[in-house]
Amino acid sequence: GCSLVANQRSPVRSESLSDCSSAWQRRVWVSRRSYSVVPPRWLSARVGRRVGREQARAVHSLRVGRYWPRLGGSRLACGFRGARAAKVFWGCDVVVRVLVADKFWYRRGGTERVIFDEIEWLEAAGHQVAHFSTAHPMNQPSPWSDYFAPYLELGVDGRLSASEKALAAARLFYNREAARRFTRLLDDFRPDVVHVHNIHRHISPSIVMVAQRKGVPVVHTLHEYHAVCPSDLLLRDDLSVCQPPRCGGANYLPCVRYRCVRGSLAGSALSALEIFWRNRVLDYPALVDTFISPSAFLASVLDRSGWRRRPVRVLPNAVPVGDVGEAGDYFVYAGRLSREKGVQTAVAAAAQAGVELIVAGDGPLGEQLRAAAPASVRFTGRLPGEQLDELLRHALAAVVPSDCFENAPLAVLEAMAVGRPVIAARTGGIPELVRDGVDGILVEPGDVESLGQALRRLHADRSTADSMGAAARQRVSEAFSPARHLDGLLATYEAVRQ
Repeated sequence: GCSLVANQRSPVRSESLSDCSSAWQRRVWVSRRSYSVVPPRWLSARVGRRVGREQARAVHSLRVGRYWPRLGGSRLACGFRGARAAKVFWGCDVVVRVLVADKFWYRRGGTERVIFDEIEWLEAAGHQVAHFSTAHPMNQPSPWSDYFAPYLELGVDGRLSASEKALAAARLFYNREAARRFTRLLDDFRPDVVHVHNIHRHISPSIVMVAQRKGVPVVHTLHEYHAVCPSDLLLRDDLSVCQPPRCGGANYLPCVRYRCVRGSLAGSALSALEIFWRNRVLDYPALVDTFISPSAFLASVLDRSGWRRRPVRVLPNAVPVGDVGEAGDYFVYAGRLSREKGVQTAVAAAAQAGVELIVAGDGPLGEQLRAAAPASVRFTGRLPGEQLDELLRHALAAVVPSDCFENAPLAVLEAMAVGRPVIAARTGGIPELVRDGVDGILVEPGDVESLGQALRRLHADRSTADSMGAAARQRVSEAFSPARHLDGLLATYEAVRQ
């Protein structure tokens, strides 16, 4: 009555089979191909009499968890609903079925880079991942795109009709169509955990409410400060820092007063109403099982804002280390050309120091910066990942001069991963990544003089730049590696399941 299941990979040595072998389950070979003997359902009772009541419960839990084990080498692939039982009976790893949701499904910024990297690492480890997003015209191909919710962008251009603007505004609070499509995806994919990222404004908390009703645990990675700040950045429209946050509790009127959202009174009022609805009416923290913060700084902001009902796990972002190249004679700024990123400070400091600065990126300040920049500053526009890596590999250092509270910028880790030091603003979570004088140099936000001095120092002392770069690459390989990040991610999934 047993069935044969083809293994995903053959064992390297026969000893690797010992952990998952027993008297009633054996590895067999048919036409030189490895198979596993999977017992039928009726055998669980006999197994119970043979190996004891606890292990019988484990076998039953695996069976009702939808998947009988399939052995590939010494690795177990089964439903995560039986994860705990699998460890009791099998002593092996399990496959997790994860449904990942974000409002964009293309490399729009650092958030999407983190998402796509996590999916790649999960799938490389044998786990199964489904996708949910909006049907943005720039989306990358996805086998799950038929489930994506319609895309409407409010407040960017005037192409929406009055009725479409009203619909987009209503979807800030509850996106009924997204909830309907997400329900269908949950029923079809049957995930073990839902992992959401940036879902505000376009998808709304509607999908989290659906997951809670169906009993699927939810993990939410916070990439910015929207949990406590309607403008996402903890900045007023005039770029003055909002710390401690003036909004919070039941009062989000400071966002309206200072017009924190793009300088718009209407936009600020709508965003303030949205976050009030989410945090005070829906009690969003109670809908999520665990939050992930890429930095201890963001976790501390949440704690001071009263987010203590659910655990906040600090899990730093990760990048793989790359090849080290010979340093050239230029510095690199890679990122969005917007006021909060401090790129204007970097341009002014490079002109003052008399060094070459290459600006890779685009944004609302692009034309203004190009018109006023000196000849020593060169603009390349937005570059593909490989070209950007090559540019960083041969730079003297990367420059991250942010005026806002950066959470855990990938621009820092990407430069460190190819052996380049980082000159960065001492703000937000950046000091958790860069050790001043070891991996790079930290300066005060908006301080053109200090940034210019740091540029001149590394330009004049190449040996210091090289030693800092070597220390930075070593730090990435030890503290911010994909393997370490994946271990923390899987530990979080396991914790919410239990």
